[in-house]
Amino acid sequence: MNRRQIVIDTINNKRRDVLPYYLDLTDIVRNRLIEFFDDPGFEKEVGNFLAQERNESFIELDNRRKQDMFGVVWSQEQEGDFGIVEEYILKKPKIGDYSFPEPDEKMIREKCERLVKEKDLFKLYIIGFSLFERAWSLRGMENLLMDFILNPDFAEKLLNRIVDYNLKVMEIVFEYPVDAIFFGDDWGQQKGLIMGPKIWRKFLKPRLKKMYSKTKERGLYVAQHSCGDIHQVFPDLVEIGLDIYNTFQPEVYDVEFMKREYGKDITFYGGISAQQLLPKATSEEVKKETKRLMDIIGKDGGYIVAPTHSIPDDVSTENILAFLEVVQNQ
Repeated sequence: MNRRQIVIDTINNKRRDVLPYYLDLTDIVRNRLIEFFDDPGFEKEVGNFLAQERNESFIELDNRRKQDMFGVVWSQEQEGDFGIVEEYILKKPKIGDYSFPEPDEKMIREKCERLVKEKDLFKLYIIGFSLFERAWSLRGMENLLMDFILNPDFAEKLLNRIVDYNLKVMEIVFEYPVDAIFFGDDWGQQKGLIMGPKIWRKFLKPRLKKMYSKTKERGLYVAQHSCGDIHQVFPDLVEIGLDIYNTFQPEVYDVEFMKREYGKDITFYGGISAQQLLPKATSEEVKKETKRLMDIIGKDGGYIVAPTHSIPDDVSTENILAFLEVVQNQ
């Protein structure tokens, strides 16, 4: 069984007998499972269909603070939390003397070389904080949302510079036989878009289209992560060429409607709730709900079964094993 080809067939709605899956873990849970299985390489035995590398590096400043590639310092308030920005770099609506970084070519090539060794897996190179998130991490969420209205020229300039950086990263990645570029950028709340559809279409959509088009020109698939409810812009995402959407939270979507409306165009990746099901249900309930969602979302292909986010530490080992039991025994 070639797992990479199964994912490709699933995306193209050609595969119906096996659904690909991926066990996405936070570091703290990964370490717990290493101890449970007494095997540092247990993930190789899980049967994952995906291989992923993130375009990400940090400088550890102390045990609670780290600095990202753009110079932003993140303060981690709790174990396993990404953290909060300690101080926003762009305090005023102007680029000023801030210098955007150049891609770390050595890091990118090392990660791509690791990816291409996974010949049997579907390979995704992840560009996290790919647009909106990168902009607010530099400017501040409230400031950026106000900039969209009060300082639109600055907002456009900032977003363009972020896209320029991403395209440089992508040009290096395109030299390797990876399968997809996976853009990470949270736009959703529990109900609706953070910035609303009108602002999203004005500021984000044309820049997403540019990055998606570059990816498609090279024959790669386009994957997009956004937490929350972004149903208002699904027609736009179909229009600009999205292939795979993650995380697909069942708390915020009508699963049957979304599958019926968009399943022929978009492969859903996620669906197994890390917010409600995995941390709060019994193992039998996890098995039952995972099977139910696989039947609905996976009908005629178009579904990569996975938690809706990297599994946090409030999910029991028993429930992780229940999820694995279902996906491994299709």
